[in-house]
Amino acid sequence: MEIFEKYNLKKDPFTLTPSINSDEIIWAGFPKIKSQIEKRIQRSIIVPSSDLVLNWGEYGSGKTHAARYFCKQNVLSDLAGKYAIPFAFNLVFPKGKEPIKEIFTQIIDKININELRKEIAERMSSDFKDEAIRNSTDNIFIQNIIRILLGSDKMGTSIEENLIKMYLFGGLDIKNFDKEDGINRKLSTDSDFIQFLSALFNVLTYKKHLHSCIILWFDELEDISTLTMSNISNVNNFFRTIMDKTPNNLLIFLNLTQSAMMTLSDIGSYLQEAVKSRITETINLPMPTKEEIMLYLKELLNSPLYRSAPNSVNVYFPFTEEVIEEIIQDVPNVSLRKYNLIFSNLLGNALFDDVSEIDKSYYESKKTDLPIF
Repeated sequence: MEIFEKYNLKKDPFTLTPSINSDEIIWAGFPKIKSQIEKRIQRSIIVPSSDLVLNWGEYGSGKTHAARYFCKQNVLSDLAGKYAIPFAFNLVFPKGKEPIKEIFTQIIDKININELRKEIAERMSSDFKDEAIRNSTDNIFIQNIIRILLGSDKMGTSIEENLIKMYLFGGLDIKNFDKEDGINRKLSTDSDFIQFLSALFNVLTYKKHLHSCIILWFDELEDISTLTMSNISNVNNFFRTIMDKTPNNLLIFLNLTQSAMMTLSDIGSYLQEAVKSRITETINLPMPTKEEIMLYLKELLNSPLYRSAPNSVNVYFPFTEEVIEEIIQDVPNVSLRKYNLIFSNLLGNALFDDVSEIDKSYYESKKTDLPIF
């Protein structure tokens, strides 16, 4: 927007929620947290294993942003290097009456079957694909579905993407398949959904050829407390079984928001021991320090997404360094989201008031109007 050109900005950099457009999701500052997540993903890219990682922090600490950033194709490609790129899914923790079906639906919705088939045709021979499917599960029925999903049926006919998705979601009658395909019923139980997903994941990561690992990143784990006891048990069974049946190349991240209603210790009441024992690492996203906020602002404001070139005089422009330090002093120990809220409001007010720079004097004149005070 032209209005932001006054401050050599393309738009407001202080978004309060991560963008849906992956091109607009960048990482600024916080090198330690970034490095922790990068190393965790790179380990799964290289080492065959099935791991569960718990990310925790207060509301607005950047967990959702991390999930979306590290599911970007270019980010994963850079991390993979010479290895096959991971296949990543950014998911919301299920809240409905059928949580396993909800997880299944989210994952299938995010798969472009035509692109996946093209990728397999280019990189996997027919014999290698058949070997991968045979070794993905001992369930012949599930093997048959995977075979049709990833290519042609036994009659040599390729079934259209919309039809196979209709079948997976229970909307296509099995009469649409030839008897030779071995599709004699629909997927209907939690066990069916889990077995299908694990088999698909095993094929896609077979010998780390097509993809090095599968990443499932669940946001809002705290919502497990809203489920019935029966569904809490079902979700625990999903995590336990999907990891058991995908033993080599699966990495699951769980984002937990700490609050007055849910703390890190409370989550133990909802995760069964069989799941808790699989947590191999915890990553804490704490309240940012002054040094972390300063670095964050410097990298954010001068990102090519928001600024064509860094300001040669003041890297924090349109803010002065002194006003940033005073804001941090006035509002210590709060989440990154709250800092973004303050700086976004100040930026908007300054544009409206047509001030040339946001300094301490201007901040003092607007302090009582800011939503944090």
